[in-house]
Amino acid sequence: MHFVDAHLHTEGLSVYDLRQMALMGVRTVVTFFKPYYRVSGTDSYVDLIERFIRVEKNRVESTGIKTYLAIGISYAAGIRDPFPLVEKLEDYLKFDFVVAIGEAGLSDFNDALQVEILKIQMELSRKFGKPIFIDLPEGNKKYAFKRVEKLVNEVGLDPSLVVLNEVTPLLVLDLSDKPYWFCFSLFPDRPFVETLPENILRGDFPMDRVLLTSNLDAFTDNPTLLPETLYDLEVGGHYLPMIERLMRDNPARLFKLS
Repeated sequence: MHFVDAHLHTEGLSVYDLRQMALMGVRTVVTFFKPYYRVSGTDSYVDLIERFIRVEKNRVESTGIKTYLAIGISYAAGIRDPFPLVEKLEDYLKFDFVVAIGEAGLSDFNDALQVEILKIQMELSRKFGKPIFIDLPEGNKKYAFKRVEKLVNEVGLDPSLVVLNEVTPLLVLDLSDKPYWFCFSLFPDRPFVETLPENILRGDFPMDRVLLTSNLDAFTDNPTLLPETLYDLEVGGHYLPMIERLMRDNPARLFKLS
């Protein structure tokens, strides 16, 4: 089965890693721009994004993987003046292969600048109709979500364009009646990862708004983590059409992939 890895960071993966993924069925990816160090200057940040667009997409596609991009202003980069980046982001979002905004998010929901940067990107999501991936912090996820939801309402953003990233099963159970998307990551190791796929397939979560992704980055030691998980599910006797819906139909619908 060929499927989509809807959230990973390919810049940290070698060509060998990418080929191994392709051989095991990962034939489409959405790779997210991720600065691995603080880049406070606008020009330097734009240079990194330009490399991501002009080099990384071609590098990944050289291994036979159809590649889409997600680009945003990372809360971890330390950008002090995000406004000069907005025009550049608007230019990038006009490309069909740029299918999402992110990673956005909050590491400190009391930081006024982080909140403003997130709000700007929500406005771009509304303008272009492309989903925005919002990382929730390790602690106080429920409180952070309330801050995110308040911004969604202020901006007038359709909640179905919001993907809550780095979620936990308990949080998704609490929010399952809300029209957000939920992105579960298999990497790095989470305490709930072993039972997560079965929870999803058992119907504990809203199947039509769930993504199961690798979240691989430069620190991964297993590039085939996602296909191995799906293989174990199939061998375990889980209903194949449900797996296909989760790993192919949901990303295609969210990102409007052809």
